[in-house]
Amino acid sequence: MKNNQDSCIGKIIVDKDNIRIDIFLQNQFSNFSRTKIKNFILSKKIKVNEKPTRPSYILKMYDSITYDFTVIKKEIIVPKKMNLDIIYEDDQLIVINKPSGLVVHPGNGTVNDTLVNGLVFHFSKLSSVYDSRPGIVHRLDKETSGVILIAKDDQSHIHLSKQFEDRTVKKKYRAITWGDIGESGQINGYINRDRKDRTIFTLNDNINGKFSESNYKRIDYLNPMSHVEIQPKTGRTHQIRVHLKSISHPILCDVSYGGGSSRIKSYHMKHNKILKKIINTINRVALHAFSIEIEHPLKKERMTFNAPIPKDFNDCLKLLKEYQNVS
Repeated sequence: MKNNQDSCIGKIIVDKDNIRIDIFLQNQFSNFSRTKIKNFILSKKIKVNEKPTRPSYILKMYDSITYDFTVIKKEIIVPKKMNLDIIYEDDQLIVINKPSGLVVHPGNGTVNDTLVNGLVFHFSKLSSVYDSRPGIVHRLDKETSGVILIAKDDQSHIHLSKQFEDRTVKKKYRAITWGDIGESGQINGYINRDRKDRTIFTLNDNINGKFSESNYKRIDYLNPMSHVEIQPKTGRTHQIRVHLKSISHPILCDVSYGGGSSRIKSYHMKHNKILKKIINTINRVALHAFSIEIEHPLKKERMTFNAPIPKDFNDCLKLLKEYQNVS
């Protein structure tokens, strides 16, 4: 039987066996996403048999789950006026074309100059699944430009989050990579934090990491660079950047993953001038979230949203194409 969704404090006696606690509680509290339930567990707001537990804990019949959601403190988001490139909007969701350089939500020293601050200024209705990032269903790295989904209400947020969890969301990215990447391929493996630098990740066979998978196809080879389309099947942090580095074709200007200006010395001297010009033209990770396909949370129909290729990205491609004609 479903639990009272409006109750902030309570107890549940488990009537099932051999099920993860986060999955069990998502069925009990359908107004919470699985990720939010995990956060409650990690914050010790949910206990099993009066003891803190883990999101992966396997419940046993007659386990006693206690929960207390009254201590959740809402964070204050300062509204900030900014220009937002709105691709689509209805009563359930907003689709934004995020520019490079804009952080998605507050954190790590960035508090008031994020997409969330702009959303709070422009929209009176945003989902509250996460207090610190209203409306945010998924994220893009600061330097990555392109399409990002925003939920206006909690039910839409949960519906969209479930699609990401079930891997039914179809995403396409565009990137400019170093070297001739080849016509197409698949990259997969487990992503773990780098042991020496905890701000970046590595791809390996360590099953303690998170499994990741991407497919790619080359749009064009513009010597000595490739214009590539990537379709990630999973959504791990820095996934595309990690994957492309793993096959020795890092993204242009991605310093963290071997794609910075120091890579110029790996190529023939005749390319030096154009490579320096290209780096000065874009001067950020050359990755763009080009399109996303989802099931609309209310209409239940498939919808695809595209974000036009930004000027700096196009300018690089133009320079490379001109270079082909003179080299």
